[in-house]
Amino acid sequence: MPLLAIETSTRMLGVAVIDGERLLSSYELLADYPHAAELPGAVTRVLQAARTTLSQLEAIVVDIGPGSFTGLRIGLAFVKALAFPGKTPVVGVPSLDVLAANLPSAPRLVCPLLDAKQQNVYAALYQMDAGRPVKRSEYVLGPVDEVLTLVKEPAVFLGDGAALYRERILQRCPDAQFADPELWLPRAATLARLGRERLAKGQRDDPATLVPMYLYPQDCQVRGPNRPTSVLPKQPAPSASGSV
Repeated sequence: MPLLAIETSTRMLGVAVIDGERLLSSYELLADYPHAAELPGAVTRVLQAARTTLSQLEAIVVDIGPGSFTGLRIGLAFVKALAFPGKTPVVGVPSLDVLAANLPSAPRLVCPLLDAKQQNVYAALYQMDAGRPVKRSEYVLGPVDEVLTLVKEPAVFLGDGAALYRERILQRCPDAQFADPELWLPRAATLARLGRERLAKGQRDDPATLVPMYLYPQDCQVRGPNRPTSVLPKQPAPSASGSV
């Protein structure tokens, strides 16, 4: 049965439908305006292209963050509106997991970094196992210099935070590698695949209680087992680095 995936955690709006291993249709748009303007039409077009309907979906997969405050709210609210009428199962997947899964064949540590503004980044460490990301750390939020102290071995970096702080990463990790730019944002098809894997394990989320994953202390909440979050101690903001 087909799955619909909705990605709104960054500037990249993504919608995809998969059936098993097959990608049936997808739509992606890099935009600065709120995703709410494009999301309803994108979902309609992608479902039509996949020749399926909401009632035929096995589940809806949504990126729960961390990421854009507005984008996550829009995406999750829209998914709930789609899921409630037909009681369609919902599966949430963290954005950093989706980013790491962009590098299924990475032979070294994978460190996705997402810009969290105010010279902070969201991050986690992963090791790839049979093409799947396995977490080696909690999800963290902090100044990039402090986050980089967690990287104890050669790593490949990706994400808009890696682009923003490339020079600082190279100063701290001289042997750092960087993924190709087209892999720096979460992709809807990858989100769908990770959601399908959770669903196959019997894992799903209650749309009535599912909330975005915010790592700022005032917003941090427990989302359920196996989803720990951690906020690094606040330190003085580092000096601005040069451009990429």
